[in-house]
Amino acid sequence: MIIDSGLINDLLILTIWGCLLISCYTDLRYRIISNYIVITIFILTILNAVFGQGQLNYLASGIFLGLGLLLFYCRLIGGGDIKLITVLLISIPPNSVLFFLIVITLIGLPLAIIVLLYKLFSQSKAAITLPYGIAISGSYIMTSITLLTTLMN
Repeated sequence: MIIDSGLINDLLILTIWGCLLISCYTDLRYRIISNYIVITIFILTILNAVFGQGQLNYLASGIFLGLGLLLFYCRLIGGGDIKLITVLLISIPPNSVLFFLIVITLIGLPLAIIVLLYKLFSQSKAAITLPYGIAISGSYIMTSITLLTTLMN
C-alpha cells in the first residue's frame, strides 16, 4: 500500500503546527523556545522534503541565520526566536518568504504594544520581554496553509 505524498505533506505540516503551539505556550509562560521543538520541526521538514511534497529553502534560512546572529549579539532579538525562524524558513518556498516575514511583523506589532502598555501601567522595574514565538508561529501557520495539498482540496 502506497501512501499519497500529499497526505504525508499535510500530516507533517499539521505536526509542525502542533510543535508550534507547544512553543507558543513555553514562550509565553517561560520565555523559552525549546531546542527539542526546533530540532523536531527540522526533522519534520526534512521528512516532508523526502517523503511528502515539501521543498528545502536553505538560502533564505542561511541569510536569516546570519542576520539573526548579528541581531542577537546586538541584543535586539532572542536566540530562540532566531532558531525558530531559521528552521521554519527552511520549509517555506522562496515565493512565500516575504509574506512570512511581513505577517510576523503584523502579528508582532500588537504583541509589542500590549507588552509596552503592560510595562507602562504595571510600573514594574523588571525588564519585560516579548514572547515573539507567538508571532512567528502564527505567521508560519498562515503561510503554510497554502502548502496543504490534500486537506485543502
